[in-house]
Amino acid sequence: MKQYITVVFLGLLAFVACKKDNGSAIPNTQSHFMFINGVPGTAFGVKVDSMSVATNVPYGQASKYATFRAQAYNLSIYPVNNPSNVLKLGQVNLRNGRYFSLILGVDSTNTGLVTVFAEDDLSTLPGKTARYRVVDLSDTWRTNRTSKTPLPLDFAVDTSIILNGFRGMTFATRSAFKTIFADSSYKMNVNWVDSSKRLGVFPMNVNNGKVYTFVATGNALDTLNFNVFPVIHN
Repeated sequence: MKQYITVVFLGLLAFVACKKDNGSAIPNTQSHFMFINGVPGTAFGVKVDSMSVATNVPYGQASKYATFRAQAYNLSIYPVNNPSNVLKLGQVNLRNGRYFSLILGVDSTNTGLVTVFAEDDLSTLPGKTARYRVVDLSDTWRTNRTSKTPLPLDFAVDTSIILNGFRGMTFATRSAFKTIFADSSYKMNVNWVDSSKRLGVFPMNVNNGKVYTFVATGNALDTLNFNVFPVIHN
């Protein structure tokens, strides 16, 4: 993989540092953090301050949740094949009783890393249901990058875009969570926005009580490198 030139860090500014309460006891609080690697061909290690969250997370996989005291931390990542190339991602606030994920991707030039920082909903699910969302790390353009016209994507479960899908997602964005009937096998259909033109079909197997993130990577117009992989949070 080419040396990364730029890092675009999205979503972290909303998670500012906690204020300290001087003179008061520090409560015993906990927060939880997971790393998801959406960069094909490269494994990454992750640090929260100086603490290692994971040392070798390959493409399409995630670390287990690490538990930390709830407070502000500095995040950094490094490619396993070049551990001296540490990329500092800035500060996040891991809040008490919450679960968070950092999802890493790369643009279609294979040089510009992007990150999406998201809170994960692991609350109890009603009945026989599962919960899922989509993170779009597919850097796709209507013709090519020189056109400067990104292609939004529709993600539908089977044929349902309204009840069980997400419309018009663009590179480095994430959807909200939705619930869906569980212990079922679906197909995730990825289409050209507002069109029946199908760009990919991927298995979507969901089990009762589970929480999923489906991560799209690669160029959706290139069937050889376009992919959607699942991560199970619990």
